[in-house]
Amino acid sequence: MRKNIVLSTLAMLAFMPLSQISFADDAAVGAMADIVINLKHFPSDADKVKLSSIAESSDSSEAEAAVATAIANIEHQANAADKEKLSAIVADESAPAGLRDVASVVLALNHTPSDSDIAKLEKITH
Repeated sequence: MRKNIVLSTLAMLAFMPLSQISFADDAAVGAMADIVINLKHFPSDADKVKLSSIAESSDSSEAEAAVATAIANIEHQANAADKEKLSAIVADESAPAGLRDVASVVLALNHTPSDSDIAKLEKITH
């Protein structure tokens, strides 16, 4: 019994650094999902500041920065250049599922997210 507790503790300590990376990624993706949920035609100035922070953060992956930039650039919908990048992210099976979900919603966005897209994004923010 004591051996199991020691092994469990060691395993938890070994994986802690990895979970912190995951939490950082989840925070950025969750923030982007929240912004898109509340999006009405284009992001607010405050949202653009948050998105810029995500895009410029050394903790953000290239894909996260691309999605944040695409959201910041929205004027009723994503522009053509951003849609190409979003399509690549959606198709990339190695990208985190939450990030692919946000990218797919932004890719299909027309003025505001649909009710089904909002439901998809709310799963990411909770």
